[in-house]
Amino acid sequence: MVGRISKYKKQPLWKLIGGVNQTVSVGADFPVQATSAELLAKVDRAVADGFRRIKIKFNPQSNVATIAEIRSKYPDMLIHVDCNSGFSLDDIELFKELDELGLAMIEQPLAYDDLIFHAELQSKIKTPICLDESITSIDRTLKAIDIDACRYINIKTSRVGGLSNAIEIHNLCQDRGIPVWVGGMLESAVGQSFSLALATMPNVGYPNDIFPSRRFYQVDMSAPEVFSVRRG
Repeated sequence: MVGRISKYKKQPLWKLIGGVNQTVSVGADFPVQATSAELLAKVDRAVADGFRRIKIKFNPQSNVATIAEIRSKYPDMLIHVDCNSGFSLDDIELFKELDELGLAMIEQPLAYDDLIFHAELQSKIKTPICLDESITSIDRTLKAIDIDACRYINIKTSRVGGLSNAIEIHNLCQDRGIPVWVGGMLESAVGQSFSLALATMPNVGYPNDIFPSRRFYQVDMSAPEVFSVRRG
């Protein structure tokens, strides 16, 4: 519906929804690599390419020492780990190790449908927790904020039911002092265009996960494609 109004009014979607940042900052993301050396090489390349934020997938087989090495090499870089719901509160000692590395956040450390244990974990570490998979609606967002289950939220427009809900979550977080950033769900340029619009809004202060179409598709049948980013 918002997209139709934008077309009718002949006004760019990002302006119609209250966006203020025409340039959208994005980060570099890395899945779990076979070796620490491979990960370090990819991080080096991303830094050289001008990305301002590094996101590293982190699972039970990952090594805290590797994250520590990256942090030591790039002490001023925004770095966070994304756990994709891979851990439990039994892993508290591991999170305390990560807590000493000055990470920007720890993204979705516990179960995808959990809020309560995230709040408990957040009370025991100083590094901000970011919720991603747990944020599926406006109501879930409100509950997460109320119990201090997180200090960042990654909004995925497709996951929360569309752009209107995503805007409401953005506004709720802004009112409650919770910064947000925008993620993607492997969408075509159609889906990512809404993410790009959302990412221009005033409470989006962290580099986003929005990728060129060719990262996912040999040919993106949508037009125009999302093109390669430059300098993050």
